Amino acid sequence: MSRDPNQTTRLINITLVGDQTSTIWDESFTPRDENFYYISSENARYIYFLDNLQLDNGKVFFTQVNEAGNKKSKNVSLVSTLKALGISNYNDVELVNVVVTDKALVHHFRYEDKKEKVVKEFATFITHHNLLPYGVELGSIPVDDLKKDDFGNWEYIGFTDDQIYFAAREVSNKKKGWSVKEFSSKAKYVSTVFLEAPEDYLFVENIGFGTTGKYYLKDGYASEKGLITNINGNFYMVGGEREGAGARLILHQWKEGEWAEINRMELNYFLEKKPLKLGLYPMNEGIGYHLDHNGYDKASIITFENQEISSHNSFTERTIYNPSSVFNRKEKQEFMVTLPGLVLTFETEQLNQEGTVKFLMEK
Repeated sequence: MSRDPNQTTRLINITLVGDQTSTIWDESFTPRDENFYYISSENARYIYFLDNLQLDNGKVFFTQVNEAGNKKSKNVSLVSTLKALGISNYNDVELVNVVVTDKALVHHFRYEDKKEKVVKEFATFITHHNLLPYGVELGSIPVDDLKKDDFGNWEYIGFTDDQIYFAAREVSNKKKGWSVKEFSSKAKYVSTVFLEAPEDYLFVENIGFGTTGKYYLKDGYASEKGLITNINGNFYMVGGEREGAGARLILHQWKEGEWAEINRMELNYFLEKKPLKLGLYPMNEGIGYHLDHNGYDKASIITFENQEISSHNSFTERTIYNPSSVFNRKEKQEFMVTLPGLVLTFETEQLNQEGTVKFLMEK
């Protein structure tokens, strides 16, 4: 993605990188305002540039681009969809997240019903092809339960093909864990599964990571005993554990009814009075993460295959738009694109200058 360095136009250019020496397509669009919200996910064949996160007269305005470089600039109203879910005024709901899956653009809303003393959670799905909105109520949680450590709000945790997953921390048959609901892109309920939680894990604040609405909203961080996600049909969990004066992050996969440890990341220190702030970005190679704790503000990855060491790069705003940057250690401000067996990088200090930009190839 690039824009006019002279800022005389709001035009945004997009290039899909092909192999080492070519591009597949180039496209451009002009956002409605100077600021816009880039929404994308690993394995989703569409990306969105939202003109507004919060609903504007009940509508979301956006430019959609698919993997072939075809674009649509549209707006979709969610008013009727929310009304069908029992929300007569869309201004009454709180936006929690906006994400893109392979089949739909997903909005997650929260509504506190003070009369019933419950928090109701909703999701809407705008399908990519015909841009039709569908809606579903995820569930209702008593306000008093949310004051307890064993219960939590619903959170979007991932997708696979047409399956979209949400999870909430709760107790089932006296066991602590997460209730996970699966829906189709047309908001059809598919199934529910309960994933039991390990004991004695640290509470972490879910700060969001990646090009999602949760990151852009930057508020309402929930404390969780481990963060779960779904990538390529598998459930994973990243949890924090004390280790002497330090701590570690442990990556688990849900296998045959229990969590199996598949990798870990040692942390040099941990201050108990300072919560770990953690955001996850699911990738095909592992779980990218942003860890913010008492001045330690880094982005890295815990891979699905065991590794001796991972790169820990300073977190910047550019990291959000460039999650591939977690693969290699960066001494300077670089932008990185992954290719088969290689990474393509360039130092961003070269931008806003006359002349060409030099790219480097690394294994």
